[in-house]
Amino acid sequence: MAVEGFVQTTEGGTVLLVPPDSLTSKVPPKTPAFFNPVARLSRDLSITAYRAYLPSLKSKTFADGFAGVGARALRVATEIPEIDAVYVNDINATAIGAAKQAAKLNLIEGRCHFSTNEVCKFLMQGTEEGDRFGIVDLDPFGTPARHIDCVLRGALGGGLVSVTATDTAVLCGIYPEVCLRRYYGRPLNNSYGNETAIRLMLSLIALTASRLELAIRPIFVHATMHYMRVYATVSVSSSQANVVYSNIGYVLHCFQCGHRIKVAEYEEKKCDLCGSLMRVGGQLWTGAVHDKEFVRRMVELDNGRQSKKVLEAAEEELGDIPYYFKADEISSKLRTNPHSVQKIIEKLRSSGFAASRTALNPGAFKTDARLDMILSTLK
Repeated sequence: MAVEGFVQTTEGGTVLLVPPDSLTSKVPPKTPAFFNPVARLSRDLSITAYRAYLPSLKSKTFADGFAGVGARALRVATEIPEIDAVYVNDINATAIGAAKQAAKLNLIEGRCHFSTNEVCKFLMQGTEEGDRFGIVDLDPFGTPARHIDCVLRGALGGGLVSVTATDTAVLCGIYPEVCLRRYYGRPLNNSYGNETAIRLMLSLIALTASRLELAIRPIFVHATMHYMRVYATVSVSSSQANVVYSNIGYVLHCFQCGHRIKVAEYEEKKCDLCGSLMRVGGQLWTGAVHDKEFVRRMVELDNGRQSKKVLEAAEEELGDIPYYFKADEISSKLRTNPHSVQKIIEKLRSSGFAASRTALNPGAFKTDARLDMILSTLK
């Protein structure tokens, strides 16, 4: 299909054909095809993650169900030559036409397979041989919730799924009823809402997997701009599926004083610090979200300055604390000049607490210290 009027742009060494308005508009248009240049960091991290996961892949095949003009899929084919076959799908025929032409420009058309199917139909058909895919990527416009079953069914055991959500107003607490309907958990509209959002996503994926006799294990997550993105391995294991709730729980947050805790079961509780009724977030994933060894491999492979900062924070991050504290939030409570994140971490550690940066907010930190303990330590 002709793609007249599209222009060339280069990202990560891959030539893409995109609508010119997508490069100049503040909000990229959906027609004639969607391309968001601001999402480059998300795609850069994807390439690094897929390269890091290569040694674990049984089938070096990649599927992108919402490929658009092929920005992520074509980068995989160009920049990860070890991937044997890349399956590029989008319901928009114009977008797939642009992806096909771009594949020729990058001399990778022999390893790329194109289709214009509905995403679940595409994933259920599998590879040309009818096999499931080694890596399944889902990057929809909005919520991924309605497609999670198909993503998990389309992935091989031992494979990798990567899922994006951009319905941040829902996941971060503006529309809690919609979030409960889509993700089976309540959000928290507070200073660490993006972490709650990612953990709501992971809970949905994990519980859906358990129904299918599968188990997932998150190995990396990040939030950039309005993109929430998770990477998780998939295992065929009814025994692991049976214990899914060991990683599902709740976060209680006090909107009066800022106190927050993790709990295993739903409970309505008054704040231990100020006595106000705490708000419940979840159910959500409360286990680790980064596999340190995997992230370390990503750090070794990554050359980007911005992505390197995210990865180094993820490698350090405390795994079992499902919330963080913003440095300016603490400074405001102390009524002092802003404390640097690193100095806060150093003071907490010297006082015997665990503390780390978080990949989800460069101006925040994680710690096992309670809010009142943080404030007394920094006074």
